[in-house]
Amino acid sequence: MNRRQSKSGPGVRHGTDPIMPPRRWRQNMPLAAAISAVLAGVPLASAQQAPGDTLEEVIVTAQKRSENLQDVPISIQALGTEKLDQLQVRSLDDYVKYLPSVADVRSQGQGGNGQPGTTHVYMRGVVSGGDGNHSGSQPSVGTYFDEQPVTTIDGALDVHVYDIARVEALSGPQGTLYGASSEAGTIRIITNKPDPAKFAAGYNVGVNSVAHGGIGYVTEGFVNFPLSPSAAIRLVAWDQHDAGYIDNVAGSNEAAGIKNGVRTFPTWDAFNGGTFAIDGATGTVGAGAINNAAYVKKDYNTADTKGGRGALRLELGDSWTVTPAFMGQKTTTKGFFGYDPTVGDLQIAHFGPENSTDSWTQSALTVEGKVYDFDVVYAGAYMKRGTHSIADYSDYSFFYDATGSGSGWVGNDGNPIMPQELVIGKDYYTKLSHELRISTPQDQPVKMTAGVFTQRQVHEIYQQYTMPGINGNGFADSISVPGWKNTIWLTDEERVDRDQAVFAQVTWDIDPHWSVTGGLRAYQTDNSIQGYYGYSAAYSSGLGQALCGPPGGALDPNYAPFHGAPCTNFDKRVKESGHIPRINLTYKFDNDRMLYATYSKGFRPGGVNRAKFPVTNEFVPPYRADFLINYEIGWKTQWLGHRVRWNGAIFREEWNDFQFAFLVPPSLTAIGNAGQGLIKGLESDFEWAVGSGLTLSANFTILDAKLTQDYCRGPCTPNTLQAPAGTRLPVAPRLKANAVVRYAFNLGDWDANAQGTFVYQDDTTPLLIVDQAQAAGTQPAYRLVNLSAGIERQGLSFELFVSNLFDNRAQLTRFAQCNPSVCLQPYVIPAQPRTIGFSFGQKF
Repeated sequence: MNRRQSKSGPGVRHGTDPIMPPRRWRQNMPLAAAISAVLAGVPLASAQQAPGDTLEEVIVTAQKRSENLQDVPISIQALGTEKLDQLQVRSLDDYVKYLPSVADVRSQGQGGNGQPGTTHVYMRGVVSGGDGNHSGSQPSVGTYFDEQPVTTIDGALDVHVYDIARVEALSGPQGTLYGASSEAGTIRIITNKPDPAKFAAGYNVGVNSVAHGGIGYVTEGFVNFPLSPSAAIRLVAWDQHDAGYIDNVAGSNEAAGIKNGVRTFPTWDAFNGGTFAIDGATGTVGAGAINNAAYVKKDYNTADTKGGRGALRLELGDSWTVTPAFMGQKTTTKGFFGYDPTVGDLQIAHFGPENSTDSWTQSALTVEGKVYDFDVVYAGAYMKRGTHSIADYSDYSFFYDATGSGSGWVGNDGNPIMPQELVIGKDYYTKLSHELRISTPQDQPVKMTAGVFTQRQVHEIYQQYTMPGINGNGFADSISVPGWKNTIWLTDEERVDRDQAVFAQVTWDIDPHWSVTGGLRAYQTDNSIQGYYGYSAAYSSGLGQALCGPPGGALDPNYAPFHGAPCTNFDKRVKESGHIPRINLTYKFDNDRMLYATYSKGFRPGGVNRAKFPVTNEFVPPYRADFLINYEIGWKTQWLGHRVRWNGAIFREEWNDFQFAFLVPPSLTAIGNAGQGLIKGLESDFEWAVGSGLTLSANFTILDAKLTQDYCRGPCTPNTLQAPAGTRLPVAPRLKANAVVRYAFNLGDWDANAQGTFVYQDDTTPLLIVDQAQAAGTQPAYRLVNLSAGIERQGLSFELFVSNLFDNRAQLTRFAQCNPSVCLQPYVIPAQPRTIGFSFGQKF
């Protein structure tokens, strides 16, 4: 078996590197002795396999230069091209399963349908469960596509994974090199680059059947075409259909006013002569009701993703390369991606249209070259993203009607209307970023990377909460937001997040064993929100149009409309500056074993609040940046002639004044600096090329993530205590692990393989505030088993796979459409049920 080398990032050489002979292990080091003792139990037979039976070298660019993973003193997990294919990774949900330090949730209410593209990603347990609102905190984990940031607030880009060189997960604060929104870590998706050396092409076609659901498919292909000895173009395209498996049925959840597909609203029912009563878990169908007959459908939740990517590589002389690139993707979904456990397994009872589109493009330019002995890199990008969704929000209107709000929902005749609510959402993003950096020669004892960075993100936010009623009798014109028929609430805002920084990281190789690294990033952030949010003045005197003029609701005659909204009733801006340090000390026992210690710091910028305190009628003050301080000891080791690789880290992270979202009447999100959290953890990444084609790997992360002081709504009293000290931080499990067993063998003239994977996640709580977490319910622990087998010869391959073999109903997310203490109807977004698939492909 020949040792394989995967493609890597810009400027990385290709080919096979010689295996370095291990040097004598220094027995006077305690950790060295411990590791030697652990591995002493490895059977000697494994050391007697053929010299070519070794683990593949992994090249990463985590420190913005190409390096062997084993030489980088950072906790990194990297999934290369071959591994991504072997694990059937096609989406964000797929690769997150195999990154134990990463957790994620879909949607979080706000009128969402739980669809792809609404996923929020977290690392090492740094999550409060109170973010994700479009006007709130920025993410704590940064996402990069090649050299360019693509982080957005309302969900990470769900990039289709095909012809990808690797996915890198950098755990812990990455503030020095990656800045804002890399507070807890960074995920980098690195593409395969155009190669002028040779023509290459390939395609893959697959079909799958989902238990309890429909049929899905994927087609994808690439071509690498040399234009000359110094130029090449690489084109990639994909088309994927994800089958539905959630059924919208005429079911019952009587506590939510639903019986046999009919939902009764108390106020409207009483007006129509009904006698609806909600008492515990019972309800009756009355005269004021709607049914979901028009929306009943099997396999309700489907998704279609189409996209493509193109890159041109121009080599200008021996020193410079220019790589312009463009990528675009569109995902269209129908239905709702969670189920209501009270209605039934993989079933919901919903009453309105539900769909979404998420389309985005990115234009990028990377220029690399040398000025004297210095490496110079410019990376710039412009990204546009647009999302549109419509969601049934009748849960919200039912539960708030049941608590007395429905009496104000009247039509033009002054009588109560059928109060079903829909949320129409539109979001438009643009992100322009530039980075220029310079690196000194890497073969010198002292080496440095320094640069400047600037980005400007604009988010146009549009959300219309509408009550269309029936038979033309919707929300009364007199109380609708002016110019917006049947609209009880309108958000029409422009959010701008600006970030500028200078950074430097210097490494000094003191001798062949010791090196020290210091880094610093000085930053300035400037964040603003302006526009309109709220009700009409005739419906509420506290928010919305009433803020456009003097008391009494009269509009200021000098006001100017904001986009299509009546006026600008909010326009605030906050600026901050500071610096983020990193210090690292590394000791290399030999070329295959190192120990490192790191102190690092990460941050998220602060921002402005739209909410007002109900008593004083004053705006909630801006929230400040929060910071994560990380203390980490890690190791990178290889053993038995590069047949065994064991990396790991022990860390302690102090989360200071972390940002947390809470609701201010009337259910408006505000952000405060809530308190203190502490996360302690252990990461381990183990891989063993046993020999004769057998490879084993096992990875896990153990977390202990808790509040270290009481979180209260205002001054702490027994009545304001929301979460006491010691409360477990939400979303991230205490243990997340995976194991992969792969066996490669010959089957006649074919190269064959068989593989099994196992994924485990401990139980989690979805929210921090205790009563809300109890109302939403705990996400139980789950186990997922996947199997695959394939054959390959002369570039032609066939593969059969089964994912979620035992059809485990793993709960990936639990959420309600409003405060779970009010909307007592939590939904579960599950792992895709058992899926059996077949694919074939060819490479030329």
